[in-house]
Amino acid sequence: MDQLDLGIERRGDHRGALQAIPQRLVVEHDLALRGRQVVGAVGLPVVDQLAAFHADHFPRSRPDRQARAAVTMARMPRHRRREMRHQVLLALRTHLEGGAQGELVPDEGHYAADIADVLWLDFEREEARQLYTSLPEEVQAEVLAEAEPKLVEALLEGIEPEMLARKLERIPADDGTDILEMVPEDVRHQVLCFIEPEDASDLRHLAEYEPESAGGLMTTEFITVSQDERIGDVLKRIKRDEDSAETIHSLYVTDEREVLQGVISSRELLEANIHEIVGDLMNPDVILARVDEDQEDVAHRLLHYNLSAIPVVDPRGAIVGIVTADDALEVLEGEGSEDALLLAGAGAGSDASETLRTKVLHRAPMLTIPVIAGLVMSRVMDTFAGGLAEGAAQVTEATIDKGALTAIISFIPMVLALAGTVGMQTSAVLVRGFAVGQIVDGKRLRVFLTEVQVGLSLGAMCALLALPAATWFVSKEVGFSMALALLIAMTWTTTIASAIAMGTEAAGKDPAVVAGPLMIAVSDLSAVVIFFLTAEALLGA
Repeated sequence: MDQLDLGIERRGDHRGALQAIPQRLVVEHDLALRGRQVVGAVGLPVVDQLAAFHADHFPRSRPDRQARAAVTMARMPRHRRREMRHQVLLALRTHLEGGAQGELVPDEGHYAADIADVLWLDFEREEARQLYTSLPEEVQAEVLAEAEPKLVEALLEGIEPEMLARKLERIPADDGTDILEMVPEDVRHQVLCFIEPEDASDLRHLAEYEPESAGGLMTTEFITVSQDERIGDVLKRIKRDEDSAETIHSLYVTDEREVLQGVISSRELLEANIHEIVGDLMNPDVILARVDEDQEDVAHRLLHYNLSAIPVVDPRGAIVGIVTADDALEVLEGEGSEDALLLAGAGAGSDASETLRTKVLHRAPMLTIPVIAGLVMSRVMDTFAGGLAEGAAQVTEATIDKGALTAIISFIPMVLALAGTVGMQTSAVLVRGFAVGQIVDGKRLRVFLTEVQVGLSLGAMCALLALPAATWFVSKEVGFSMALALLIAMTWTTTIASAIAMGTEAAGKDPAVVAGPLMIAVSDLSAVVIFFLTAEALLGA
């Protein structure tokens, strides 16, 4: 079957409606409703039919544009995305050069995320504000929801409370809460006065939760149904209320006290007979999150189970919100960026668009560790150099000449580089392992021993490769000294890197904070000490 036939003449019976989808097509559940990714050989004609189907049954949604956007972004190569961004930049520059007169209406392919990105990275603060105010109010709200926090602060500077309230009413409550946190408290109260009481209550409710918790990430825009409702009544309610929901892919079944009892998907609703009861079709085994859980843990759970959304419950089990996949991806992207920056010692909040002063302040604190380590290392080298020179003088002229000390010291950069590299590899693997939940309590010792074995194996390989060259260019004694030092240093570095990462995590801290700079300092200092001790021992000092 090459075409996807979703035509349904009778609204009363949706059974089998989705069974006509060819098996070779794998469509992510939330395609037409949330504009997500399409996996597999999905062509635009198929998407047209999916969009038409949802438009027929859920006429207030706009799945046609969202579905096309999903396919466009999922199948679009990177150079095409850059081209689209360039088109947005060109349109904004043209409008600015024309004096920014009149309203700037974006083209069909100009998405709010691209506009926010271009305003933040390509324009000065005042230019961005000028262009932003030229956009239609609906687009302004969407851009505000997609913008970086620093851009949001710039765009909100001096804004009237009533104008901000109109924008917040157009975006999801969770995004609105984040934006409200960026304005002064007195302005915040004024803004809430201009918002519909029900929406204002949602914003106040979300603001009560810790920003890094599931409660701080969730949205309160979702649909609940009762166990004794009929499918036909639920479908009617979806058509009535879907504009007020973040997603209608999953509906949550509750009792009279709003305690979560189960979940039912829109797919199951469409396949069911309108006279069936929700309680007979729902899945009572619900994967959920507690309202006080760390948002990174919730994001990993959502992606681990391939969910489009995960319900959030309070201590008594009542559903208070949902976390959607797009919010989870933002969390993981932010956490991944933070870990990468911390491993490099650049500071968790660093980015390429910061001012010179901010960049320096973010990076300077972590440099104290290598500065101290470098000073200690210089004293170690000075101490060992004298003893090593005396040892070299006792060796026969046939084995080591007067340049032996210089030759030995010339290998220090290689030992430091290899030891530091293998240590950073270990740190990166363990930091990621802890972040994504790959390293559980019962596996820690095994992971630790495996990393030590990796260091030993890599050290042996590098030593065997470097030994012949060092022996050929200098002498056998220097070659063996360097090779043995390399083996010990690389093994020790992986050991200490593993210990630092695991010890930090066991103490309840983020391993990325200290695993990078501290590991480099310790590995460099250790490598120098090991190198000179080995050289002294082999030279008979």
